[in-house]
Amino acid sequence: MKYLVLPSLALATYVISALLTIAPSHATSVSTDLDTHSSNLDTHSSNLDTHIKCELEAGNLKADYTVTTRRGFTPGNSTEISLLRYNNTVAHQYPQVGITETWTMVRNKLIKPVRYFDKHERAIEYQPGESIHGRVEKDFSFRYQLISNTLLNKMTLERSEGKGCMRIEYLTYQNSKVDMTLAWLPELKLIQHFRVNEKNTTREWSLVSVDDNVNLEAFFESRDKYKATDYADIGDDHTDPFLTNMVNQGFIEAGASGFYDQNGNAIGEGHRH
Repeated sequence: MKYLVLPSLALATYVISALLTIAPSHATSVSTDLDTHSSNLDTHSSNLDTHIKCELEAGNLKADYTVTTRRGFTPGNSTEISLLRYNNTVAHQYPQVGITETWTMVRNKLIKPVRYFDKHERAIEYQPGESIHGRVEKDFSFRYQLISNTLLNKMTLERSEGKGCMRIEYLTYQNSKVDMTLAWLPELKLIQHFRVNEKNTTREWSLVSVDDNVNLEAFFESRDKYKATDYADIGDDHTDPFLTNMVNQGFIEAGASGFYDQNGNAIGEGHRH
């Protein structure tokens, strides 16, 4: 990052004093220009400070969501999901079922998934780029923000409001199968509210709280201490039925987190738990 270096106050005062002695009107003009320039620099500096602050918050935070699914006129079923970001790792915690899933970006191109069973302090590790139930993780933004950048880029911006880290953009997307409305916090890369109507089903994600002071290091370190088994080794161990039970459950998909591809189609609809 480049920084602007300003002249010292003493030098500026000397220049203005000399100009006042020689040409008062011109000196007044220069003084006004300096004030305007200083004001612009202050604004620029404030914007930079806000941008940096938002980036830091976005990269290390915990966001709690309520996800509600309604079919027809029946009452909706709700679940909770916590989105946690810590450096290059993102986690989705499902407290109601005692499961946490994490994805780590490796060498800026491969994604390493891990599935933690919090109630049993056990974990299944997958190798970076490994296929899980026929699908390879390729888009980190799905996991990082619960909606892909590809889909975001296809949406239409209707309006925006607010400023700073809590600036909100209101976007929409429609095709023959789905109707989406999104309230998006672009500086934090977070969904504030997301509604998806398709066929006879409506899904809604509502942001409940955001915390950038939570002890994220402790959260991830505690799960690193779980007894972990590599996915490739599970078939070789027939003495631990719990391993077989874990791997057969698969990863939580659209039923809880709700991931959609660039065409608005739900991903993983068949792996709901």
